[in-house]
Amino acid sequence: LMTGDSGVSAKDNDIVDSSQHEYFDLARRRARIYVHQACQRIRPCHLFSPQGPSNRPPKRVKIKGIAGIGKSVAVQRLVYEWAIGKNMREFTCIFDLRFRELNLIEAPLSLLELLEERFRYLKEALPDLFTSPSSLLFILDGLDEFKFRLDWNSPDKNIDINTKVSVSELMVALIKGSLLPKASVIVTTRPATEAPKGFFQRCCVVLGFEEDQVKEYTTKFYKDSRVAEKVYDYILNNDNLFVLSFIPLYCYIICTAIAEFFSSETQDVGDSKSLELNPPRTVSEVYFCYLLTAVKHHALKASADRSTSRSEVLSLANQQLTNLGKLAYENLLQRKIMFDAADLRNYGVTPADVQSTFLCHIIQPLKEEKVEMYSFFHLTVQEHLAALYCAVNLSSQDEVIQALDFWCFGRHPESSTAACLQNIDLNMDKLESLQMFTRFFMGMLRARLAGQLDGLVHSPLQQEDGLPARLGLWFQGQFKSEKLENLAALNLLHCLLEFHMKETTSIAAPEIKTLYLFKMKLSVADCTAMHYVLQFSPHNLQELNLRVCSNVTELETAGSSHHMKSKNVISN
Repeated sequence: LMTGDSGVSAKDNDIVDSSQHEYFDLARRRARIYVHQACQRIRPCHLFSPQGPSNRPPKRVKIKGIAGIGKSVAVQRLVYEWAIGKNMREFTCIFDLRFRELNLIEAPLSLLELLEERFRYLKEALPDLFTSPSSLLFILDGLDEFKFRLDWNSPDKNIDINTKVSVSELMVALIKGSLLPKASVIVTTRPATEAPKGFFQRCCVVLGFEEDQVKEYTTKFYKDSRVAEKVYDYILNNDNLFVLSFIPLYCYIICTAIAEFFSSETQDVGDSKSLELNPPRTVSEVYFCYLLTAVKHHALKASADRSTSRSEVLSLANQQLTNLGKLAYENLLQRKIMFDAADLRNYGVTPADVQSTFLCHIIQPLKEEKVEMYSFFHLTVQEHLAALYCAVNLSSQDEVIQALDFWCFGRHPESSTAACLQNIDLNMDKLESLQMFTRFFMGMLRARLAGQLDGLVHSPLQQEDGLPARLGLWFQGQFKSEKLENLAALNLLHCLLEFHMKETTSIAAPEIKTLYLFKMKLSVADCTAMHYVLQFSPHNLQELNLRVCSNVTELETAGSSHHMKSKNVISN
């Protein structure tokens, strides 16, 4: 974890200047970005260490990080180390609440009722625990997965642990400190979902793996040390994979996806050469490679083996992937990420067929009984399957443009024949929750145009050859807009990277004259997306606003060509 706090105290070997962190050192070498803010490295067990002139521990802590970076694992480890008596012994009890599970609560309830329902074994002890709120820690994991609107500007209500309010009001009160101000709270979230910084005394960013940890992970992933060494060397020598491998979830998916290319002594030479010549370049390609591996070796069971072609694998799994994709997409729009057995039946999904491959099984306490629930093992898996479903089911240029208008900016099409654009509703306040999905969609659209979805797709897009140019004009039009917000602009850059077609980017990039990234927390992946797109621009940027923009002071080193040289670079 990296924190921007200036008053953190800890041992020297626990907290170091950000310039010493390998993430930034390798970022300069791989993604070519510079450290911007003076941050400090902090271990999860020191999240509540004293800070500032007052030398008081913070009460509200925010942990931010991109999808798959390890936010949930970080807090799970924190709970584990507390439970075995290793760290954070100042807390008598830790309540670990997940927003995806809180989505199931529709009726008003009190905090006491919520905790009695979630932690039934503590029911008798709760009254005593609340006599000393300063010894309680609440972990609120996955704010970006919460489907209810959070009104941060509402006046504080005079509520206590027995006051019944909506679950969203309960969470706002707990985070703001109007409820249990003496208790400690940790909130984890993706960058796109903003909880106002003013409510937190410490804000941290999860950076993911360092290079040695990537190597350690691959070594532990494979039983055969020779295979582990080959895979690590392969990742190390492919810049795009190497940047992605800093993200733990992507590292797992990369290792799973390419395992078969290195694991068998009798491997098909053609497969190995194909991988060397065409390594995955984008997140979408990595996930698609993983999808094929998972379907071939798990979902299809004995119906496919190593020699089964990609198109045959997709053809055999067509119905499964279609049903799963529809479930993923329609519920993603509603911010629903947990499903009961009836939901699965409605979409023709049989848990036994896909549970170990894509879904995880959860026994969820609800009222007086336990209910069987299911969810995709990670939100990005739901987003990727949803994107695959849409890429397969759109049939024309117009439908693709209508879909992007809708998903990126909330412009609902007046009429459409596309199934994924009919009878749908989208909360305009939650558009940022579709950003990862839209990037995956562009990647899967590219796969369709390249014939990589044969077996799922039975007919080409209407006027398919003209789609890259049409998309270039669409992106060009968005960058011309004076109303384009910085987060939306950054998402469009990522979409172009995932689509990865020179014709499209060459049309769109020249229109990018200014980039306002004010107060943005840029990751290595963000800088990679900027570098990819801007290299297609024939002119210098007129203005690149990086004021209060963490991790970056200048982007001239993002490439040797002139396109990164801005006439006016605004930064701290």
